[in-house]
Amino acid sequence: MKKLALAASIALALSTFGAGPATASGLSTPPSDSAPSGDDGSKQDSVMKEADLALKYREMTPLEVTQGKGIEFTIDGLKKGDEVITSLDNQVWTVEKDGPYDGSAVMDEKPDDTNVEFTVTVERGDEPDRVFDARVHIIEGDRGDYDDGTLVMDPESTTLDESLYQEGLNLTMVNCSSKDDVLFEVFKENEDGRTKVWEKNQLAGEDESASVRYLPRDGMPDTGEYEAVATCGDLEDTASVTVNPTEPQE
Repeated sequence: MKKLALAASIALALSTFGAGPATASGLSTPPSDSAPSGDDGSKQDSVMKEADLALKYREMTPLEVTQGKGIEFTIDGLKKGDEVITSLDNQVWTVEKDGPYDGSAVMDEKPDDTNVEFTVTVERGDEPDRVFDARVHIIEGDRGDYDDGTLVMDPESTTLDESLYQEGLNLTMVNCSSKDDVLFEVFKENEDGRTKVWEKNQLAGEDESASVRYLPRDGMPDTGEYEAVATCGDLEDTASVTVNPTEPQE
C-alpha cells in the first residue's frame, strides 16, 4: 500500500468573499461546476448540472501541450450523443456512452504566455450549451514520471481566492489499470478522528487515470487539516490540505 503525502497550504481570503458561515461539513460538497457565463444565470444553472470538468494536469510543459494528446480533461455526467468542443482546436467530438468523457486538445504552436486559457463546450440537443472555463499553467523543464497509483493534486499550494472557487482542486489518480473504479475522498481531520466530507467514484480511462474536481463553492471551508485520498485496486495515495485563516485586508 503506497502512501505519498503532498502538501497544499490554502489561505482564506475573507476580505474578498466576506465572512459567511461555513457549511457543517467544512469543505462543502459541490453539486456541479460553477455556472457558465450568460445573461440568464438561473436558466444556465438548470442545464446539465450533473456535468463537471476536471483537468488531468493543470501544470504542463510547452512540449506536453503541443505533442501527444496535449491537454487532457475529463467531463463527468455526460450522455450519449452530447457534443464536446474546445476553443483550442474547435473540433467536435460526439460522446459515445453515458458517464465520464475523456477528451484532449493539442496546441499547434508553443504558447507565448505562462497560462493557456480555453473553454470546453458541451452541446446537448436544444438545451443551452454548458461552457467550462479552463486554464493550464505552463512550466519549463521536465515534470517527470509518476509511480503507479499516484494522486496528483493541482494546485499543490495556492491562496483560496476567487480563482480557486471557480477552478477548484483537480484530483487525478494516475497509472491505475484501465477501467479500475477509482474512489476519491476528502476527510476533515478532527481531535477525535476524521470526518468524510466528500467522495466521488470514477472509472479509469484508456490512459489509466481518473480525474475529478473538488470545488468548495457552497461556503467558506472550516479552517484546519484535510486529507484527500484516492484508491484504485490495492493502490492508495493521499494529499494533505491545510486551510488557514488570514487577516482581512484593509
